[in-house]
Amino acid sequence: MLHFERRSIVNGALLKRSIGQSISIHLKVDRAESGCKSFSGKSSDGVNVQVLLSEPLNGVCTGWVEIIGVAAPNDTVRGKEIVTYFNAGEKIEEFDVDGHNMLCTLLSVCKEPFYTGPPM
Repeated sequence: MLHFERRSIVNGALLKRSIGQSISIHLKVDRAESGCKSFSGKSSDGVNVQVLLSEPLNGVCTGWVEIIGVAAPNDTVRGKEIVTYFNAGEKIEEFDVDGHNMLCTLLSVCKEPFYTGPPM
């Protein structure tokens, strides 16, 4: 069975409040070269975020990516995993920046968003 590590979905503003915690953040990366161990991107709310990897990047990374890792000081993420989105010959819709920022805000104020009450 796969183990799922709880993490907060954040944008650049909420990253600062999550230092030391497991997070997921979407970044727009201009270009990160194969073999690099760090790169930067802009969060959905326009904050420049630096990503530090423990292993070199395997392939070129561009466009919107999801970084799963641990928030660190100075708008930095210690990345554990990168989820890339690529075009497989089909038209890809643009990333909904406003919707994602609303989701981050909603999740930051809801303590238990999936709580449905005590078991019956």
